Amino acid sequence: MQIEDIKINLANRKEFLEDNKNKMFNKVAIFDVNGFGNINHYYGYDFGEKILKIISLRLENRFLNSKIYYLGADNFAATSSAEISKDRFIQTIKSIVWYFGYSPIELEGYKVYIPLRAGVAINYPELLFSAEFALKQTKIVKHNLVIYDSEQHHICHPNSLSIEQDLYWEAQIIEAIRKDKFEIFVQSISNQFEKKYEVLVRMKNSKGEIISPYFFINRAKKINLYSEITKKVIQKSFEYFENKNIEFSINLSISDILEKDVVDFLIQKIYEFDIAHFLTIEITESEGIDNLEELISFIKIMKNLGTKIAIDDFGTGYSNFSYLVRLQADFIKLDGSIIQDLNRTKTAKAVVEAIVFFAKKVGIKTVAEFVSTKEIYETCKELEIDYFQGFWFDEPKNVKELKKEI
Repeated sequence: MQIEDIKINLANRKEFLEDNKNKMFNKVAIFDVNGFGNINHYYGYDFGEKILKIISLRLENRFLNSKIYYLGADNFAATSSAEISKDRFIQTIKSIVWYFGYSPIELEGYKVYIPLRAGVAINYPELLFSAEFALKQTKIVKHNLVIYDSEQHHICHPNSLSIEQDLYWEAQIIEAIRKDKFEIFVQSISNQFEKKYEVLVRMKNSKGEIISPYFFINRAKKINLYSEITKKVIQKSFEYFENKNIEFSINLSISDILEKDVVDFLIQKIYEFDIAHFLTIEITESEGIDNLEELISFIKIMKNLGTKIAIDDFGTGYSNFSYLVRLQADFIKLDGSIIQDLNRTKTAKAVVEAIVFFAKKVGIKTVAEFVSTKEIYETCKELEIDYFQGFWFDEPKNVKELKKEI
């Protein structure tokens, strides 16, 4: 079938407003094509019309459990009922934004990248207004995705008992980003032959106290500032380890990987500091399952640059060995809860034995996390785990202290 023969058969704005009025959905995402006017002006309006048709097909193919609407111009909407979890809905949106950002449309001999911005509203009485407002905010905060969730956004809970605390931490996070008050700590990952480090982030509050990520990471995600923290970790860790010839790892969440700005920033810094061969990207095992293809694409990009991949917290949740093979992981980091139970339960020991056996067969190195006692360390050695990390060896320390050791 020729592109010219394809019709945009999506529901239109009138149907969208009618469905909204009848409360047919409780979640909505409105997509806007960044710079679509430039496509019309440069390639022509007929070409732009074909691009819109391809966008509509892509959205339909990716949103399998949602209804897609064409709102006119370069705007589309996706909606979902309460039957679909908000986490799945949000991950699908992030996946789509990532997919459009990295998968150009090839048409009439041209490769055209179609970056999307998305405003998302969840469980608001005025869903359309909230989603359109979120879309406008993408330009203000310079992010391609802004999410308003009525269960999390403090504006919608003026009587909440946690409002004062939420406002306090929001102010602390914004100030820390604005004044560059994030610091990197490291913890060693070692064996008898070598030592490398995992980079961890800490925040200084207005009193100069060091704050654990427990207090600010999830809150930063709620106010759409988590990616800014990730960028600071990338910048600071690369600056510190530049020219030191020491291997180190940073943690990326699936939301980081689906955020085009973060991936672009990471790639730029890898080139700038020429540090790929010393870098390992740690990815939490359970996070990537719903976005496996996007995760695999990201890993291919990273490995082509020369970085290594570690799957963090392995041994709980999904824990599928075929998943590891598809991800081409270099390291498995065994979940700390299992390591802590090694000498307490036969089940924990059996799980670790199975993982280590599989890892050796396919050439993946293993790391035991939360090694907090000599007894745990001795058991890990008996099981032939390759690397060890935990308080038995050292606690996380500021890189300023590490300078004395290197």
